[in-house]
Amino acid sequence: MDKYYFALLGEAGASGLAKAFYLRFKKESLKEAYEQEVSHWNYFRKFRRSHLELPVYYSLFLFGIFVSLFGFSFTKRVIKRVERGAINFYEKNFDLTDKRISEILAQEREHMKI
Repeated sequence: MDKYYFALLGEAGASGLAKAFYLRFKKESLKEAYEQEVSHWNYFRKFRRSHLELPVYYSLFLFGIFVSLFGFSFTKRVIKRVERGAINFYEKNFDLTDKRISEILAQEREHMKI
């Protein structure tokens, strides 16, 4: 499988998590993170599509609702772990001089500050 496929499914899942966290906590920073994750997902849709996008999105949406039941501090730890994995994936597999990839990386780093 190629890097665009993994990025596509990763961003679909990240969008589901972000939506769940925003619905649960209603923080503006979480809304912004959700909108950015959806834009990342749409970017990778230009390169690949998959029938697994929506199942991944909804699975991680439900997982996000479950995680949020443990409170905001636990949710923040989950966000940091997920974003750290995404950053490592992008740094390892993509050209960091690409303008859009650099923007995505910067936004992912901002999400870790939530």
